[in-house]
Amino acid sequence: MKKIITLILPLSLLAVACSSPSTDTQTLSENEPQTEIAATEENTVMVALVSPEEDIVMGDAELILEVKDNASGETVAVENIEVSSTMPMEGEDPMISKVEIEPTENPGQFKVKTNFDMAGTWNLIASVKDVNYQGENEIVVEVK
Repeated sequence: MKKIITLILPLSLLAVACSSPSTDTQTLSENEPQTEIAATEENTVMVALVSPEEDIVMGDAELILEVKDNASGETVAVENIEVSSTMPMEGEDPMISKVEIEPTENPGQFKVKTNFDMAGTWNLIASVKDVNYQGENEIVVEVK
């Protein structure tokens, strides 16, 4: 009898530990408000480099990026945009440059300040994670 209890007790504890969470826990998570909307064709955007139109030179740079609706191509006012600036380095980690972002007076446009330490190809990764719009794209710039 003792052998059966010592065999059944660990198996029952294992079964309880491996079981799925209770329906009460699932109900609570279903009632939480959703803060992000899944990206659909109607609410996806892209970010385009508007300025400078001339060559970008090594050193401090000020760029203007514009958020555009993928479907219409029109500028879209968004509140949440993130930009990173990296330069791929062969055989090494990429070079990373600090980026400061601030909105301009024009809705949907952002002033991006960064420093391109070296001449060559730099990648700007722009991510829009707004309540109404989402999108991410890479802008490749050649720094001289």
